[in-house]
Amino acid sequence: MFDVSLLFRDISAYVMGDPVLRLTQGGLILLAFVVLYLLFYALRDVLLRTHSFLYQFFCILLVALLPVIGFLLYLLIRPARTVKEREAEQMLTNLVMHLVPDTELPEEPDTVPSPNTSSTPSA
Repeated sequence: MFDVSLLFRDISAYVMGDPVLRLTQGGLILLAFVVLYLLFYALRDVLLRTHSFLYQFFCILLVALLPVIGFLLYLLIRPARTVKEREAEQMLTNLVMHLVPDTELPEEPDTVPSPNTSSTPSA
């Protein structure tokens, strides 16, 4: 029969020792949970934002190899919108073009205008 007390005695030998060792173990466990959280968050997020396998693989590898720095880099390079948001915008654009065919939709600017420039031509 399996004796549970032996299992707890073996585990307690690793945990109940030196307080510094106990704090180090706790810190490493906490760090492991943070790294796993960042990895799973990036995995979920990249799967929602793109269908490109190579881009997904690169982002997951980036976060896995450089956990904190890689996650911050991922936040910088990830697509701005999810696939569903882009599809919804495309459907809305198609609906507007279908309902009002002569409507010209505004173009999204590539850059944000500077507050020092005016939109009206000066004389």
